[in-house]
Amino acid sequence: MRSLLFILPIIFLWSCSSKPKEEGVDTSITPQEEQAPEAPNESEKSPELQEDAGRTEWQNPEFVLNLLGDLTDKTVADVGAGSGYFTFKIARKAKKVIALDIDPNSLEYIQNQKSIVGSWADNIDTRLTPADVPNLLDNEVDIVLIVNTYAYIPNKSQYLNRLKKGMKHGGLLVIIDFKTGEIPVGPSDEAKVSSETLEQSLKQAGFSNTKTDNKSLQYQYIITAKN
Repeated sequence: MRSLLFILPIIFLWSCSSKPKEEGVDTSITPQEEQAPEAPNESEKSPELQEDAGRTEWQNPEFVLNLLGDLTDKTVADVGAGSGYFTFKIARKAKKVIALDIDPNSLEYIQNQKSIVGSWADNIDTRLTPADVPNLLDNEVDIVLIVNTYAYIPNKSQYLNRLKKGMKHGGLLVIIDFKTGEIPVGPSDEAKVSSETLEQSLKQAGFSNTKTDNKSLQYQYIITAKN
């Protein structure tokens, strides 16, 4: 699930890259049922050690983290984790972070960084996953964060239905993606999903309390919903 500017995972395939397979977690790779735009690879980028100052300004990661609320004793899924831009930030506050991505190189990078930054990052679990499978156990996570990644997920309706199963009842879903129109970062409009389309898809999948924020971030919209 990101380039220095985009964050992206390429579409998401995921597995526990450094741990044995957990029962109920699918580490196999399945064919995609529909085409999704191709995302850039971010495996050579550093998580929080060499962040791009420009992105930090428009991404406003501290604001995003505050959206997640109190992370004490919470398990968070970072969908399309890439090289860990948000994963490592969340790990400082949460009980556990599951970094999900389709790119084994990105997840290997996260594992290497864990050994560098120290034991505080031991609560990060990396999983290589198929593009259209969240790869979560039933009721496993309290919060799901998807940043600059949703447009690259094939079979979106099926994915959202599967994602709900991996979330606890009342769990929080936060999706952040690029606004349509002329902006200096992100993909072309053809590779974007509008906030209106996404909000409708979430409602159809059974998510509730869906809210859209088009103002807080300069180039991205924020959609929150409850399971």
